[in-house]
Amino acid sequence: MVHDYPPFTGGGLALGVREIAAALDDDFSFRVLSSRPRDHFADDRHRLDAPDGESETVSTFASPRRALRWLREADAIVLHWTFSFRRLSTLLLVAAPLLRKPTVFVVHTAPDHCDYNRLRHLPLGLRGMLVWFAGTAARRCSQVVALSHTHAAALTRTGFPSPHVVFLPVAAHLYDCAWHRRERRPVRTVMILGELSELKGADAIPGLLPVLTSDFRVRIAGRGPFARVVESAAAALPAASRANVEISDRVEPSQVVRLYDEADCLLVLSRTESMSRVTLEAMLSGVIVLARPVGGIRDLVVDDRTGYLIDPDDPASVLEVLLRLARNPSKVDRVRRRAQAFASRACATSRRRWRQILLDVTS
Repeated sequence: MVHDYPPFTGGGLALGVREIAAALDDDFSFRVLSSRPRDHFADDRHRLDAPDGESETVSTFASPRRALRWLREADAIVLHWTFSFRRLSTLLLVAAPLLRKPTVFVVHTAPDHCDYNRLRHLPLGLRGMLVWFAGTAARRCSQVVALSHTHAAALTRTGFPSPHVVFLPVAAHLYDCAWHRRERRPVRTVMILGELSELKGADAIPGLLPVLTSDFRVRIAGRGPFARVVESAAAALPAASRANVEISDRVEPSQVVRLYDEADCLLVLSRTESMSRVTLEAMLSGVIVLARPVGGIRDLVVDDRTGYLIDPDDPASVLEVLLRLARNPSKVDRVRRRAQAFASRACATSRRRWRQILLDVTS
């Protein structure tokens, strides 16, 4: 498997790669190539240990000869790619079929990701040509994988071949302890978890804090370009409200399940998501998800059944949903149970479907 993010704590993409290896190690042996061995930001989730002797990771820059040898020896190449057009994964998108290897092309973001990364500075026409190039290259791969039905529709609208739809696997058992300790617990703590950036909707946090902190505790865990803006907004609150805000810019991987254990609701503010890993993690933990209705989130959150769809730019409406939940613990429990059941089924299905895709291309 090949990707362009730090191999252990490079966000949901790198964790998805590790969990594919962990979930399918009985059937396949994985080698993971990454262009960047160092972390570019601290991820707020757990770190997966590699299956015993079955998965290795190497940086293509640290050991290019070994990386090339691995590619030649592979029975199939699983290429993880985003619309950031990072160099290793984009190079392999072109080169992998030339190696005459079955290639599974896993697209981790939707085309609108270009609106929030460094490509947003390019003229629209040039961005369109890059997207066309990726779609054309994808047609030479053995399989194309999208991470939700909404994500798949966005890809096909821009000229990609019709993809398989498979969630990234999540290690569901890690969240059982958080789930079992929250029955009939009232809603008190709201969490925001992940990178503090415009793409992840962190610019909505300063407007939410003055409204939510009069009634709820707000826990923010993450770092990114909006970190100082969020800290300044918290510091400007009245003393009583400021006491209800806790911000940490880094959480040890082993402590992430504890975060879900402490939280009652998770705000997912992202402006684009192909799947939303934190949404699945929260559902597995019994944490109610309140999310902006974008991308693959709409495949996970059914309003008033497995979570709530909100407009983060209307803080009063978000507060109204939270107050309604705080007054109705029976309703909260019903939503938690439906969400946890849905997420558990999704994780089990994901493992089966990934196994079948890899068997299809290697048989």
